[in-house]
Amino acid sequence: MLPLVIVLAIAVKADELRIAAAADLQFAMQEVAAQFQKETGTTVNVSYGSSGNFFQQIQNGAPFDVFFSANVDYAKQLEDSGLTVPGTLYEYAKGKLVIWVPNDSKLKLDSGFRALLDPSVKKISVANPQHAPYGKAAVSALQHENIYDQIK
Repeated sequence: MLPLVIVLAIAVKADELRIAAAADLQFAMQEVAAQFQKETGTTVNVSYGSSGNFFQQIQNGAPFDVFFSANVDYAKQLEDSGLTVPGTLYEYAKGKLVIWVPNDSKLKLDSGFRALLDPSVKKISVANPQHAPYGKAAVSALQHENIYDQIK
């Protein structure tokens, strides 16, 4: 499973919260940020993008208070570099790789990733492995099953 982590980049101010969040969190973060703002009166400004890009920006002094990363390694490196509030690294979720098909699919999923070799499979969608931890994990899993070269 892939961990998703949160780390405080700097001490949080009371009047504004600046959040750097992995792009795939946008659907949930909008609601969470709105509720937090309503309950605390603190203005919440969320920037969405690549965890890797945010990692580099924070290393170079970007003024984020909280970093929701899709890659635990980035958060750990920031912590190890002294760029976070000590002890604030928190794993808030774990993800799993799945094969998703429509309800009417005839694909036999009991063979796991090898099901993707079925000639009826015309398209496979994977997050960009150069930017997204889930994409990297998907490619790694397909390589582990020795099918990546056949389906890439």
